[in-house]
Amino acid sequence: MEDVADLNGKRIVVVEDDFLLATDICRELRDLGATVLGPAPTPFYATQLIGRRKIDAAVLDIRLHGTNVFGVAELLQNQGVPILFATAYDRQALPARFRDASLLEKPLDCKKLVSEIVAMTRRPATRLSSAMPAPAVAPARQAPAQNFARALARTLRPSQGLDSYRQTRQWRPGPENSEF
Repeated sequence: MEDVADLNGKRIVVVEDDFLLATDICRELRDLGATVLGPAPTPFYATQLIGRRKIDAAVLDIRLHGTNVFGVAELLQNQGVPILFATAYDRQALPARFRDASLLEKPLDCKKLVSEIVAMTRRPATRLSSAMPAPAVAPARQAPAQNFARALARTLRPSQGLDSYRQTRQWRPGPENSEF
């Protein structure tokens, strides 16, 4: 019962790409009264969820669909948000700047997860020194859309039509290429 009172109203972001595990974590935290942001399956989506919101704690998996979560972790660390890495990796896989963060190895024990989050939210927030600039959030929001638009425009240029494709792919007429 004490955990319910401690997590009531706390904003916790969950960044996990395993849908079933993420759903279980989010459901457990919501049942204890937390406001859960997520689950976020990618670093980009996590950054969008975090935005300029005040976050009380974060549960992060290290590997997300072939990328890592360290950019999101740095953003949260710069904001003074306590981080819990819930991962199959051990502490040695963490960069030195995150070695003091909480870590639970998978498979996760739900009771340990909840007790660690409660303990993290009780600790006073610690920010990194102001000498280290925080990563810019706004450009990250626009960059993927701009990159996609530029890539799409490059593929649609008249100078790079079907003839160019045939030359670069060593296209040969045949039944497998009949759609051209």
